[in-house]
Amino acid sequence: MTTMTGAEIAATRHLLGLTRTDLAGMLKVNPHTIKDWEAGKFQAREGVITELLAIRAQHDQETSRLIGGAEDGVIIELPRGPKPQGWYLALGARVLDAVPDAMLAWYEE
Repeated sequence: MTTMTGAEIAATRHLLGLTRTDLAGMLKVNPHTIKDWEAGKFQAREGVITELLAIRAQHDQETSRLIGGAEDGVIIELPRGPKPQGWYLALGARVLDAVPDAMLAWYEE
């Protein structure tokens, strides 16, 4: 059985650069539900935790791809797309954590 504590859910959400509203939209739940899980008032269903872990895996894969392109003097342009801005900025933070000398660019639309 897959479970996560409220603190683990909150930490994962922050790692992904998502607000409660952002994550709620991805998991198709009410933002107040996310707040209740994070506060430990309720336990998230196993299926929801599986979905959250799949979202984390997507972020991990994108982070790995960007880290693979981190070379001296090469500017890595952070992707843009349908996910919230925080998602992409969190990718950049994770790249910089792994490769402190990486050079990043990100352009708001």
